[in-house]
Amino acid sequence: MKLISNINAYRRRHGRRIAIEQAVFWSAVGGLLLIWPHLSETLPSGSYIVGGVLLSVANGVAVYLKRPGAQ
Repeated sequence: MKLISNINAYRRRHGRRIAIEQAVFWSAVGGLLLIWPHLSETLPSGSYIVGGVLLSVANGVAVYLKRPGAQ
């Protein structure tokens, strides 16, 4: 299974970088969830609705993956 060994080698080499990127991404999602209601007056309605749906999906994924702070 060369593909699996390649994936494992990639994770060993880049594990810390991936962990940092994930932490930054989920922190950004959490921060946007906190300020999203305040952006309702400044964003156009369509952008606000699409962004809200995307944030809801991202939060659902975070809860599914059991990310800290997503409850």
